[in-house]
Amino acid sequence: MKIKSSLLALVAVLAFIGISNAQEQGSSHKAEMAGKSCQGDSCDGACPIQTAMGELPKMNYKVGEETTCCAKSAAELAKQNSQPIHYLVAEKTYDQKEAAYASLVTQTEEFVNKYVTPCKCEKSGTTTIAGKACGCSVMAGQRTELVKAAVDKVQMSYMVGEKACNCTHEADALAKSGEAKKFYVVGEEKTCCEMTGRLNLARAKYKAAVQAIAAADAQKAKAESPKVGS
Repeated sequence: MKIKSSLLALVAVLAFIGISNAQEQGSSHKAEMAGKSCQGDSCDGACPIQTAMGELPKMNYKVGEETTCCAKSAAELAKQNSQPIHYLVAEKTYDQKEAAYASLVTQTEEFVNKYVTPCKCEKSGTTTIAGKACGCSVMAGQRTELVKAAVDKVQMSYMVGEKACNCTHEADALAKSGEAKKFYVVGEEKTCCEMTGRLNLARAKYKAAVQAIAAADAQKAKAESPKVGS
């Protein structure tokens, strides 16, 4: 009996060690992943891309005195309190979701257009592009070209049934000739709503510009950093 008890105790200890090692390995993996450089969306809150995307105009919801960024939570609050949902976009309140959404799309497009378009201050001589003021005209020109190249790669395409095309008029003609709907396609995003298509396009262009700048800044920082042993 003593031998059996000892064996059971040993098994329990070994099992505990195995679980502990697995947890440590999992923690080490998470720490390793957290320490990796930014790779698109798979990065933490310090990621310049994730931070920049958070600066885009967004829609919030207000029910009574409570405000939330979650549409589902807003619907639950409205049902629980028997109160209507109000929609907030850029500090302006809307009673109708359609009007708020249209405002969100327009303001996002304006935000992105301002971000990717160089603006020169005649008084100071600096040029602001992609959120950075450049006093050097050469640097401003390089940054402008970098942003433009990234943004120009993002295009809207269309899908009608199994037919894909890049012309909105061709897509309209195809949709009228058959029963298939016209879809607006931007990257992996596909929608039959024109407003959502515009929103996806603006956000994709913004993300492309931010990614291009982040990659260039990272490459520059790496080139300027002192080498080990030098």
